[in-house]
Amino acid sequence: MLIGISLGPGDPELLTFKAAAALKSCKQVFVPGELAAELAGLYSTPQILDFPMIQDKRELERIWRENAGIIAQEACFSPVGFACIGDVNTFSTFSHLKRVIEEIYPEIEIQTIPGVGVVPALASRFSVLLERSFLVSDGSPVQSVIRIKATRPKELAEELRGEGYEDFTLGSRLFTPEERIVRGEMPERSEYFSVLLAQRRP
Repeated sequence: MLIGISLGPGDPELLTFKAAAALKSCKQVFVPGELAAELAGLYSTPQILDFPMIQDKRELERIWRENAGIIAQEACFSPVGFACIGDVNTFSTFSHLKRVIEEIYPEIEIQTIPGVGVVPALASRFSVLLERSFLVSDGSPVQSVIRIKATRPKELAEELRGEGYEDFTLGSRLFTPEERIVRGEMPERSEYFSVLLAQRRP
């Protein structure tokens, strides 16, 4: 098993209890840099893997595959972690590793632990309230749209389909005992604590 562990923005007190527990329980924890190693080192003895900031896509793919192989050697036999600053599912090095491992080592189960990412960190430190819609981008084409308070998911999906989005996932009360996740055809209604993810197909 491979567990993607979110370390938060850098303050050790913003690490979640679940992330700390995973760092303690994993046989080996891998990290992409010194800051991540410092935070993960509070609960484990992390191994730093090299992920250089380069633009050569062919070389990047080689590096991702090489590091995926290092991780897979351990993850095939026992739970290991890959810990990143911020949230592992949001603009993260972990996303590239996850893609490669799913492709080459499909027998490895992958789980992730969410954490405090750049958006809530920014809102807190800039002392702003994000009460209205906002766009988060790294400059690449928009691939996904998230609608919170998705009480009319079918209607929202039809609206977004007209904008070129084709794959839909609805979640309500995520990470609670009442969690419900629906993919594909959307229901007419959902409760207030619901979120809809719409994605373009590659």
